[in-house]
Amino acid sequence: MKVLVCTDGSELSAKAVEAAIGVAKPLNAEIVGMTAVRGEEPREGLAGEDLNVQERLAQIYEAARTAGLKCRVMAVHGQAPWMCITKTAVDEDVDFVVMASRGMGSLGSLFIGSETQKTLAQIDRPVLVVR
Repeated sequence: MKVLVCTDGSELSAKAVEAAIGVAKPLNAEIVGMTAVRGEEPREGLAGEDLNVQERLAQIYEAARTAGLKCRVMAVHGQAPWMCITKTAVDEDVDFVVMASRGMGSLGSLFIGSETQKTLAQIDRPVLVVR
Protein backbone atom coordinates (compact mmCIF):
# COMPACT_ATOMS: atom_id res chain seq x y z
CA MET A 1 0.00 0.00 0.00
CA LYS A 2 1.18 3.54 -0.80
CA VAL A 3 0.09 6.90 0.56
CA LEU A 4 0.91 10.05 -1.41
CA VAL A 5 1.33 13.16 0.71
CA CYS A 6 1.76 16.60 -0.82
CA THR A 7 3.37 19.63 0.78
CA ASP A 8 3.91 23.26 -0.13
CA GLY A 9 5.69 24.12 3.10
CA SER A 10 2.65 25.66 4.80
CA GLU A 11 1.64 24.87 8.39
CA LEU A 12 -1.48 23.16 7.11
CA SER A 13 0.50 20.91 4.79
CA ALA A 14 2.67 19.96 7.79
CA LYS A 15 -0.57 18.74 9.40
CA ALA A 16 -1.27 16.76 6.22
CA VAL A 17 2.11 15.06 6.61
CA GLU A 18 1.21 14.14 10.20
CA ALA A 19 -2.16 12.78 9.04
CA ALA A 20 -0.52 10.74 6.28
CA ILE A 21 1.89 9.20 8.80
CA GLY A 22 -1.04 8.47 11.11
CA VAL A 23 -2.90 6.66 8.35
CA ALA A 24 0.14 4.83 6.97
CA LYS A 25 1.62 3.62 10.26
CA PRO A 26 -1.00 0.98 11.22
CA LEU A 27 -1.08 -0.24 7.61
CA ASN A 28 2.72 -0.29 7.31
CA ALA A 29 2.19 1.62 4.07
CA GLU A 30 4.92 3.33 2.09
CA ILE A 31 4.88 7.13 2.12
CA VAL A 32 5.41 8.82 -1.23
CA GLY A 33 6.11 12.47 -0.46
CA MET A 34 5.97 15.16 -3.08
CA THR A 35 6.03 18.86 -3.63
CA ALA A 36 4.93 20.52 -6.84
CA VAL A 37 7.27 22.94 -8.58
CA ARG A 38 5.88 25.14 -11.32
CA GLY A 39 7.82 25.10 -14.54
CA GLU A 40 10.17 22.82 -16.37
CA GLU A 41 12.75 20.44 -14.98
CA PRO A 42 15.29 21.88 -12.53
CA ARG A 43 18.32 23.84 -13.58
CA GLU A 44 21.94 23.10 -12.73
CA GLY A 45 22.97 24.23 -9.24
CA LEU A 46 20.79 25.19 -6.30
CA ALA A 47 18.77 28.38 -6.21
CA GLY A 48 16.85 29.64 -3.16
CA GLU A 49 13.63 27.98 -4.32
CA ASP A 50 15.47 24.68 -4.80
CA LEU A 51 16.68 24.78 -1.18
CA ASN A 52 13.11 25.41 -0.01
CA VAL A 53 11.97 22.37 -2.01
CA GLN A 54 14.68 20.24 -0.41
CA GLU A 55 13.62 21.39 3.06
CA ARG A 56 9.97 20.51 2.38
CA LEU A 57 10.88 17.05 1.14
CA ALA A 58 13.27 16.46 4.04
CA GLN A 59 10.44 17.17 6.50
CA ILE A 60 8.32 14.42 4.93
CA TYR A 61 11.22 12.00 4.80
CA GLU A 62 12.22 12.58 8.43
CA ALA A 63 8.64 12.23 9.69
CA ALA A 64 8.25 8.91 7.86
CA ARG A 65 11.65 7.66 8.99
CA THR A 66 10.89 8.56 12.62
CA ALA A 67 7.63 6.58 12.31
CA GLY A 68 9.56 3.61 10.89
CA LEU A 69 7.92 3.81 7.47
CA LYS A 70 9.45 3.33 4.06
CA CYS A 71 9.48 6.67 2.24
CA ARG A 72 10.44 8.19 -1.08
CA VAL A 73 10.25 11.90 -1.82
CA MET A 74 10.25 13.85 -5.06
CA ALA A 75 9.86 17.31 -6.53
CA VAL A 76 7.45 17.11 -9.45
CA HIS A 77 7.67 19.83 -12.08
CA GLY A 78 4.61 20.90 -14.01
CA GLN A 79 2.20 23.66 -15.00
CA ALA A 80 0.06 23.50 -11.85
CA PRO A 81 0.19 21.68 -8.50
CA TRP A 82 -3.05 19.75 -9.13
CA MET A 83 -1.59 18.39 -12.37
CA CYS A 84 1.57 17.29 -10.55
CA ILE A 85 -0.47 15.60 -7.82
CA THR A 86 -2.79 13.69 -10.14
CA LYS A 87 0.07 12.60 -12.40
CA THR A 88 2.17 11.42 -9.46
CA ALA A 89 -0.77 9.50 -8.00
CA VAL A 90 -1.11 7.57 -11.27
CA ASP A 91 2.62 7.20 -12.00
CA GLU A 92 3.34 5.91 -8.48
CA ASP A 93 0.12 3.84 -8.33
CA VAL A 94 -0.73 5.14 -4.86
CA ASP A 95 -3.77 3.89 -2.98
CA PHE A 96 -4.78 7.32 -1.74
CA VAL A 97 -3.66 10.91 -1.37
CA VAL A 98 -3.37 13.16 1.69
CA MET A 99 -3.23 16.92 1.16
CA ALA A 100 -4.03 20.19 2.88
CA SER A 101 -7.29 22.00 2.19
CA ARG A 102 -5.41 25.21 1.44
CA GLY A 103 -1.87 26.14 0.54
CA MET A 104 0.65 28.88 1.15
CA GLY A 105 -0.92 31.53 -1.02
CA SER A 106 -4.44 31.23 0.31
CA LEU A 107 -6.37 33.54 2.62
CA GLY A 108 -9.07 32.49 5.04
CA SER A 109 -10.15 29.00 6.02
CA LEU A 110 -13.81 28.80 5.08
CA PHE A 111 -13.35 27.51 1.55
CA ILE A 112 -11.26 24.77 0.07
CA GLY A 113 -8.31 25.98 -2.01
CA SER A 114 -8.48 26.01 -5.80
CA GLU A 115 -5.62 23.50 -6.24
CA THR A 116 -7.36 21.13 -3.82
CA GLN A 117 -10.65 21.57 -5.68
CA LYS A 118 -9.00 20.83 -9.01
CA THR A 119 -7.24 17.78 -7.58
CA LEU A 120 -10.50 16.42 -6.16
CA ALA A 121 -12.27 16.97 -9.48
CA GLN A 122 -9.60 15.23 -11.57
CA ILE A 123 -8.10 12.45 -9.46
CA ASP A 124 -9.26 8.85 -9.72
CA ARG A 125 -8.53 7.69 -6.15
CA PRO A 126 -9.50 8.62 -2.58
CA VAL A 127 -8.19 11.87 -1.12
CA LEU A 128 -8.00 12.82 2.55
CA VAL A 129 -8.20 16.61 2.83
CA VAL A 130 -6.72 17.98 6.05
CA ARG A 131 -8.01 21.23 7.59
